[in-house]
Amino acid sequence: MDLNAYTPTLPTKGETILGTEFKTSLGGKGANQAIAAARISNTSQIHMIYKVGDDAYGQQLMQSFDQAGVRYSSNDVVQDGNHTGIAAITVDSAGENTIVVVPGSNHDLTSDDVKNQLDKILKSGDGSGSGSGSDSIIMTQLEIQHDVALTAMKIGRSAGALTILNPAPAPESLDAEFFDCVDIIIPNETELRKLVSNSEGKSNEELATELFAKGIRKAVIITLGEKGAMVVEKGSSNDVKVSLVSAPEELQNGDHAVVDTVGAGDSFCGSLAVYLQSGLGSIDAAVKACGVAGLSVRKMGAQNSYPTCHELPDCLRIRSDHAPLKSSKTTMTFVTGNKKKLEEVQRILSVDGGGLPFELTNRKLDLPELQGNDPAEIAIEKCKLAAEEIQGPVFTEDTSLCFNALNGMPGVYIKWFLEKCGHDGLNRMLDGFEDRSAYAQTIIAFTTGVGEEVHVFDGRTDGNIVEARGPLDFGW
Repeated sequence: MDLNAYTPTLPTKGETILGTEFKTSLGGKGANQAIAAARISNTSQIHMIYKVGDDAYGQQLMQSFDQAGVRYSSNDVVQDGNHTGIAAITVDSAGENTIVVVPGSNHDLTSDDVKNQLDKILKSGDGSGSGSGSDSIIMTQLEIQHDVALTAMKIGRSAGALTILNPAPAPESLDAEFFDCVDIIIPNETELRKLVSNSEGKSNEELATELFAKGIRKAVIITLGEKGAMVVEKGSSNDVKVSLVSAPEELQNGDHAVVDTVGAGDSFCGSLAVYLQSGLGSIDAAVKACGVAGLSVRKMGAQNSYPTCHELPDCLRIRSDHAPLKSSKTTMTFVTGNKKKLEEVQRILSVDGGGLPFELTNRKLDLPELQGNDPAEIAIEKCKLAAEEIQGPVFTEDTSLCFNALNGMPGVYIKWFLEKCGHDGLNRMLDGFEDRSAYAQTIIAFTTGVGEEVHVFDGRTDGNIVEARGPLDFGW
């Protein structure tokens, strides 16, 4: 979680200054990179391996994954009291910043965690269990323990994935094994000089060449802030090609003030991975990634400043003849923020043991609470709104509790009745009625996309209202 203080100038050593504004915002380099990638790619195949604390910050970060469509394991909450990682950030009026990171639960992520999860992700491939990592990209940074980051790079290298290291925060020293299993390294100028000993007086190109000598396999991409990036690529005969790149020219026109540079480097890294996956070469991918980073500095905060695929100008859109994070299956989105519901639906739809004929993902959407007496009509309208947001196949689920003596109430409003009345209050609503019968109604609404027919499936279970018993911590 980023704790952002905005000030006219950055304080010098020992100086106390007054700030103008304070905000919390979702952060963390790994989370920023995953969300930046997911937002511009609009696919369900961005995975995040992480740890957060059992606290409010951790819950908010997982909700941000849901909203962006980032896939993750809901089991990765640290229960031993260690807090979610935080970053104390000071931003001046020019948008420049200083950052202090306190890792907290980040350092509870272990090499075994990474091995177990990457094994599942790489073996599942596109969901069919094909077991190949050759179409994957594995990216890490150094806000986690270095041996854990190294494990991720080693697994990626052996699986044939493209491996990318963002060596930040800048390490005082880096295990030499990193260089042998990293395809692309993305430092800024400060980080670059820390990666090479005796760097004084040497140019960025010379330092990049030394990284190739250490073992970096394909490219060194140096981020240069407002100047763009330097792409240094290794040729087939070990020659070196250097290219200075910046955002597409059409994005450089006009007066666009820099508001906040926090997270801009992460947006570059995350979007670069998506553009590389789409089939672009390093130079073209870096040009577009500079454009995405340039858009991100026009808003405050990190993750909320990242553009979605629908907000990208034409020059940054992924061309239709490229297929980022390709899968042979269509993606269908279940609109829910509840990972357990997703797991239940996956089990139901896989009862034949043959797997699903599509990639099933979930997405939490902040849809308006529709009103009405007909649950089916409400479900249809909700599904249409979800399809507009997802821009693809989508289905929604709503479950009602309906008392026959009350002509179907509370029905679709059961959530609010339960919050206000509790279980006992729901029972007392039927006091004075002989008829205590009721039915639970689940409505699934599905459409293949915007403007397409919405199919409605209505399932009911009849029963009687009785006093609550057993655990009372899960709905009604």
